[in-house]
Amino acid sequence: MNVKRDEFGKKNFQYPRSARVAERIQAELASMLIREVKDPRVRNVVITKVEVTPDLRAATVYFSRFGEGKGSEAEIEEGREGLERAKGFLKRMVASRLQLKRAPGLEFRVDLGLSYADHIDHLLHDLEENRKGEES
Repeated sequence: MNVKRDEFGKKNFQYPRSARVAERIQAELASMLIREVKDPRVRNVVITKVEVTPDLRAATVYFSRFGEGKGSEAEIEEGREGLERAKGFLKRMVASRLQLKRAPGLEFRVDLGLSYADHIDHLLHDLEENRKGEES
C-alpha cells in the first residue's frame, strides 16, 4: 500500500478507508451468510460487491442468487427478502467484528452482472451449436 504524506505530514493513503472497510464487510457478510444466517432464502446468495460512503454510515451491498432457477427474478426476490429479514443481525455483527463505532446501514441491491454474463454465455453456446449444425 502506498502511503504519502500531505503538506502537514499526515498520512494520506492511496487506498481510502471506505474501500478497506467495504472489503471487510463483503468478507464478513459472505461468511455470515454461509455459517450463521439460518434463513433458507439466503442460501445461494453471493455478495458480489460492497460500496461504503466515505463517512462509513451507509453500505450498498450488491448480491446475486443462483439456484435451480438459474438466477430467476423469483429466486432473486426471495434472496432479497431473506437479506432484508436478516439485516438487523448482519448490521450488528458487522459493527462488532469490524469494531466500528457505528454500524453502517445496509442497503441490498441486485447485481445483474452475473446473470447477464450467464445469459451471454448461453447465447454464445447456442450460436456455436447452430454453426456446427450448419457445417454438418
